Amino acid sequence: MVWTKVSDKRWERPVDGIEGYFIVTANISAGLCDGREHYTLFSKLKLETVSADVAPALKHAWKQIRYEQPQIATTVDGMKKVYEVPDEEALEEWLVSTFVVSTAPDAEELCQAVKPIKQATLYYLPKSSELVFRGHHHTLDGTGVLLFWHSYLSALASPIKDIKFGDEPVRLAPIMEEVLGYSEQGTQALAEKGTALFLSWAADVPGIGPVSKLGAAPAGRCLNTELVFPTKTTEALVAACKDRGITVTAAVHAAYVVAIAKHADPKSKLSQYVTAGQFNLRPYLPEPYNSSKHAVSVYYTPLPYKIDLPASYWDIAKSLHVYYQTSYKGNAEELEIKGHFARALCGAFQNPEILANPISKDALISSLGIAERYVKRDYGSGIKVEDLKIGVDVVIGMSMFFFYTFRDQLRLVYSFNDGFEEAENIQMYLEEVQTILIEELLA
Repeated sequence: MVWTKVSDKRWERPVDGIEGYFIVTANISAGLCDGREHYTLFSKLKLETVSADVAPALKHAWKQIRYEQPQIATTVDGMKKVYEVPDEEALEEWLVSTFVVSTAPDAEELCQAVKPIKQATLYYLPKSSELVFRGHHHTLDGTGVLLFWHSYLSALASPIKDIKFGDEPVRLAPIMEEVLGYSEQGTQALAEKGTALFLSWAADVPGIGPVSKLGAAPAGRCLNTELVFPTKTTEALVAACKDRGITVTAAVHAAYVVAIAKHADPKSKLSQYVTAGQFNLRPYLPEPYNSSKHAVSVYYTPLPYKIDLPASYWDIAKSLHVYYQTSYKGNAEELEIKGHFARALCGAFQNPEILANPISKDALISSLGIAERYVKRDYGSGIKVEDLKIGVDVVIGMSMFFFYTFRDQLRLVYSFNDGFEEAENIQMYLEEVQTILIEELLA
């Protein structure tokens, strides 16, 4: 699955399992919902700059990112990724279609009005001093979005004046197995373990979940509801987690499980919580693949998790702590199994029988940790990041629950579709998570 030059200007490579999964789910939702693609990533920055007319500099930085990380301009042809080296005309066409100066009043209004994208796209909103990035999940992942912002703002602060395209394909992101030196097929034993892991998870889902019309009503609007904790509360929660010997990720995830158990659909499987947590795998990759130089890549994996219910908050939190801390750290075999699991996942979502099964109605969990590990608050030259938000378009599949800290505040973002779930209920779940964290860790 390596990048191959197929003509003077065109490069191709087959997608890996996780990229393929996102292509398949995007195609399914696009076919049913006017081209809208499930799990298109969204992120906004509130930006402070000293320049009165910053748009030309923003556009140049976007061009520079394409040169430094050409994966940002890839397209998909079936189950292949495609990159084409641009001439001057093609480059200008790409800039016109993917760098947009918007008259929208703010990012939330923009996201309700934008049309489906063909390639990763950057929007500048002068009225609110915001940047909005939208990209396909088969192009990059959540941590990749944060790393992208770092690369982009670094380019804005330190522009390359004379950019000449032609040699950039050498920087196209390889798949993770290639980076780690794993065989594409692997051993029969590892392949069987990866397939067995997927089948075990598939047999257990869906578990407990909240009330949702998913599968029984047409899709509505894609929304991203946010709850931001006060700084002092965040500091107290982080300190309490350290004192109790658990991570903030485990603490928040456990609070979500308890919250949805409290508000569960009585028709769901109340005896078990079943999910697939999201793991950023960059810490296990060599340089430069573990850095912002390869922000635009899909270097993560879902991994099954389940726990029997009812269970106490602390039983769930301790179980999740072990799951997050030990699943991949020092576990080379699990890293290699990842590819086989992802291929089984991708294959299953092309099977009509699998697609006919009930969909989980709880949200997939994605903890992005401390955002400042990836994106800075200040880039010099008068460029400062005042606010940050990340989410996805939920069109016809599972919702997503992101959480991370930025500027010393814990931020919860619940991405959902209001054709399936009520906005009031989503707000209630987030407030319930906050209440549980305070009661369990600070009371």
